[in-house]
Amino acid sequence: MRIFFGGPLTDLKNPEETKRFYTKLAHVARKNDCEYFWAWQRGTDPELAPDVPSSRVYQIDTYELETSDIMIAYVGEPSTGTGIEIEYARRNRIPVVLMYEKGKRISRMLRGCPAVKKELVYGSEKEALKLLNTYLKSLK
Repeated sequence: MRIFFGGPLTDLKNPEETKRFYTKLAHVARKNDCEYFWAWQRGTDPELAPDVPSSRVYQIDTYELETSDIMIAYVGEPSTGTGIEIEYARRNRIPVVLMYEKGKRISRMLRGCPAVKKELVYGSEKEALKLLNTYLKSLK
């Protein structure tokens, strides 16, 4: 199974902490024998690759999404790009799993998207990783 991980990259409140969390999600995917794509690790991060043209970012990210079996999206911080990716997933019949912290107010429009098949709502990073691990095991 191939996972497209989505989540905000632009104007993060705490970029280092968020990207450490993203790395831990990727480790869970690998542990479950899943291939994955994270834009920030593959050349389209706005901080690490600011010279990549916007049109190229769109081209790369939509191609990577099209070649994935599922999208797992961290939506605990607002992100226009992640919203666009989720809608792109819907149009291409790619199931979406939302991840966010308990107590976060997530848009009803997003939560009502027909592509959203599951929400993993967690109270701690440890719980988030456990929920993702359990979910990926259930797909085998």
